[in-house]
Amino acid sequence: MAFSLMAFMMLAVVPSMSTAFEITLHLHSAASSKALDALFWSTSTPGSPKYLQFYESAEALAGLFGGDKVAVAEATEYLHSLNGTNVRVTALRDRVTATFAPSMITPSAWSARGLPLRQPRGVQLATRRDNVAPRGRARESSVAAPRFPSSYSVAGQKRAYKLPADYAATNPATLQMVWGPGTFGYSPRELEDFREEECPGLNPSKVHFDTSHHGTAGGDNWGEGSLDTHMIASFGMNVSTLVSNTNTSISTEEGEGFGLAFLDFVTELASRPTVPHVLSLSLGSLSAASCDLLCSEAVKMGEVSLDDCKEYLQSQRQVCMFVDEAQTARINHALMALGLRGVSVLGSSGDGGSHWSFGRFHGFGKIPRILNKVGCAFQFPIFPSPSPYMVSVGGTDWAGGDPTQPKMWSGSGGGFSWQFARPAHQDEAVSAYLAGTAGLPPSTSFNSSGRGYPDISAVAVEGTSESSPVFAGIFSLLVDARLGAGLPPLGPLGPRIYHVAKAFPGAAFEDVTEGNSRTSCDNGFPATKGWDPTTGWGRPVWPGLFRHFASDETLKAL
Repeated sequence: MAFSLMAFMMLAVVPSMSTAFEITLHLHSAASSKALDALFWSTSTPGSPKYLQFYESAEALAGLFGGDKVAVAEATEYLHSLNGTNVRVTALRDRVTATFAPSMITPSAWSARGLPLRQPRGVQLATRRDNVAPRGRARESSVAAPRFPSSYSVAGQKRAYKLPADYAATNPATLQMVWGPGTFGYSPRELEDFREEECPGLNPSKVHFDTSHHGTAGGDNWGEGSLDTHMIASFGMNVSTLVSNTNTSISTEEGEGFGLAFLDFVTELASRPTVPHVLSLSLGSLSAASCDLLCSEAVKMGEVSLDDCKEYLQSQRQVCMFVDEAQTARINHALMALGLRGVSVLGSSGDGGSHWSFGRFHGFGKIPRILNKVGCAFQFPIFPSPSPYMVSVGGTDWAGGDPTQPKMWSGSGGGFSWQFARPAHQDEAVSAYLAGTAGLPPSTSFNSSGRGYPDISAVAVEGTSESSPVFAGIFSLLVDARLGAGLPPLGPLGPRIYHVAKAFPGAAFEDVTEGNSRTSCDNGFPATKGWDPTTGWGRPVWPGLFRHFASDETLKAL
């Protein structure tokens, strides 16, 4: 077969095998990963001849990211052979999807193609269930509108960043987005209340859902969606804002269904005729590589089997939500495509320091006891924020509540990816940190050659789910200014952030030097002068950001 049988099935709307569902096949790229990687960095690195030369349509990238005609034809024929109908090929030609009615699927057709009626290994299954209460404890508050201490108000944060409280976008074409599955959503009425209480300049009429799913109040991801929406709309004032929920399955809120839903979302988004200029992603979990390491080390201790470990992790809320490293690599592939189309993708760095998704495992059984021991012995990065193809946003706080005294927020995630190599623009800053910082965790506990994160940071009194949409909204304002001046959007931000931070220290990002990612363990990464894997380059400084990102006047100094 010329296509990749990394297929997944999604049961549509209701949890009954008597209704229609879909199978999607993800096709191999026509170009090599090395060639695509080189193209991505050439369009996002200042000084490159191709810098900021983005692809306006998915069709223009299909020859690189999609399957060739033979692969598409074979995938289409394959789905037809299973009695699939309504076969669709994305504009990027990287996915082929068909709709199925169970009555049309014969046992002989499935077995002939190696897909038995029972779920096979390697085929990811998720059911869509609308408006079903989630299981487990909720990390986010069921109260939609965040209630900040007075010093951490939207106005207070803007003052700390030197961002005028009334600064708003003027170009109607500027577009920003937040996404989440399950019960993810927001209440338009509560957004109005938030405007009255926190941000009078917020324009609720510019905020819209782009899907028929509007979330479920009180659900695990409802608070997440509300926070994301309120923050990005408050800091990216008057920017057209899309709130997207593409899969309402409860499995997407807790376990591996999330990775499936996220893969589905990013691959679909990259093929849309119009993509957002800025996308903020607050949800995630330990990476697939981290979860594999966590269980393999637990098994070495001789008291836990691999199956028991994985089953336990799937019972924990938002701890391990990706199937395997192949899935996260495929997600990375789609993030690359989004970047080449000019999308700036930002994501939360996590709320568990460098060891956890959120914190230690609870309970007195042998599995949580062993996993807590392993958890402190290694640094366990999350995903997707540490992807090389997006910007990771860490969390800050204010010492004594004083906005002039920034420090690392206690749970701000950070560290080094086990799976993805360090991109070239990080080399100098990361090497300096590793060589010149005392008190680092044991060298065997992290991958010093991996992608370091976060890159930047902002206030996270509600967790890094607050800091990512805050910084995303700020970058939306910068893109808006660029569009108004006839300039292209910023697209992938990583190289420019590091170049600006080096060439103009303190101008666009205020350094944060207090904090440590150890959380509840006895080792972690300390904050220090310059870049560090706790708060990155630091928090936003609006005048410097505007000077170095809203126009390209200072690029010659980079």
